[in-house]
Amino acid sequence: MRILLLVGGALLMSLPSPSVARTPDCSVPAEIVEDDAQLPELAQQLRQKHPITIVAIGGASTAGAASGNAAEYAYPHRLQDVLRRRYPEVSITVLNKGVSRETTQEMVDRFPRDVYPLSPTLVIWETGTFDAARSVDVDVFAGALEAGLADLREHKLETMLVNMQYSRSTASVINFEPYLDAMQRTADVDGVYVLRRFEMMKYWAENGVFNFADVPVERRSQLAVEVYECFAERVADAIAYATR
Repeated sequence: MRILLLVGGALLMSLPSPSVARTPDCSVPAEIVEDDAQLPELAQQLRQKHPITIVAIGGASTAGAASGNAAEYAYPHRLQDVLRRRYPEVSITVLNKGVSRETTQEMVDRFPRDVYPLSPTLVIWETGTFDAARSVDVDVFAGALEAGLADLREHKLETMLVNMQYSRSTASVINFEPYLDAMQRTADVDGVYVLRRFEMMKYWAENGVFNFADVPVERRSQLAVEVYECFAERVADAIAYATR
């Protein structure tokens, strides 16, 4: 059994890798993680304790750019550790295929090379941050997203979407709302689970869990590691919820 995880661009600056990650209490309200869509194939494979492979495909935050491109600090590697702790009787591997600065269409273009040959069962696709930063036409973004989801359905792959990143500084200069709305509408039509990362990171910022604004240079890579660790925990929460 294989799971594919797709994730996209990063907002934090790339810096040398830190040595230790401190993980604060980064829980979020249940409604941020929970959605109506379920992952029955993944649930069955977990119950049957079949081996699971997760391939992370996306942008800079997949590659771990903000933590200095150190694979051991990147979110996919952290997710592997979390899932192995939560499902100790299941063989789970997470592979990192992150490429920085990609639009949704560029990710879709990589599916034939980096997705379909792996025969995954679940696709977790995090995208939209770079589209918004590049001011890609919202209809073009939505069209690429729908085409990608249609292609994934054609290959009989369960899918979870992850929406954009948030920080006060970027949200003040980038209009994310049309892209968030377009993703949610597309997901609702297709019956696809959406993990609302934008709302998650906004909750962290507004409740003092993380400060994404005016971060000192010497603190940025460490902050990235903490965010990757927390995000991995919340993705694992979403998997647990969707496979309950």
